[in-house]
Amino acid sequence: MNKQIKDFTAFVKKNRVVIYVLLGTVLMLQICSRGALPPQRTIESQTKDLTISPDDKDTPQETSQGEPTPKPQTDFTTILLMAVVILGFFVAQRYGWLEKLFPKVVIFKVDYAKQKATGHLVLKVLLINRTRESISFNNPTLAFFNGNQKREFIIKNIGGQNYFPITLTPGTGHKFNIDAQKFYSSIADLEKYKTIQMIITSTTGRSYKSIKWPVWLTFRRI
Repeated sequence: MNKQIKDFTAFVKKNRVVIYVLLGTVLMLQICSRGALPPQRTIESQTKDLTISPDDKDTPQETSQGEPTPKPQTDFTTILLMAVVILGFFVAQRYGWLEKLFPKVVIFKVDYAKQKATGHLVLKVLLINRTRESISFNNPTLAFFNGNQKREFIIKNIGGQNYFPITLTPGTGHKFNIDAQKFYSSIADLEKYKTIQMIITSTTGRSYKSIKWPVWLTFRRI
């Protein structure tokens, strides 16, 4: 029993972001469904007063009221639905159903920032192998665009070392930084190329590309 509790706690901690998203989605659906319901009619109580004459002192006053407003019932639908979603996600994760529904991929992420001291444009590259087999990657390529014109440069030296070709086993990754300003400073007429893109290919020929990023759109400082 204690082992199951520990497994469930570890599962919640590891997948807390996904759980938060699922709970938020369920809550938003519940709120939207309530907003779509027609407004309830309010039954105003009506009172009919009878005038009592002096001769009718013993005649009781007649009062008729409308139907009482129903008390709101406690809605357990949201709580129940949230519990079902969390339990279903836990079971799917435990028996490997999520891996079949969402196949593992290679994560290739590039963040663009400028150094506070020098103002140089820096590309922070993250490469993670989420597949079930080892993958080897060739040297990355940095591409510069000026309209339809394109210039590419193979990066062989990163921080004084050449890490590529590199082989990533399942679940491992590699990150590195590229100073794009060095290319602008050393290559003539490259200042006209204001859009950049990172490209990396595996030894099997598959290519991974970042989005084309305008240099002037970089506001982050590191």
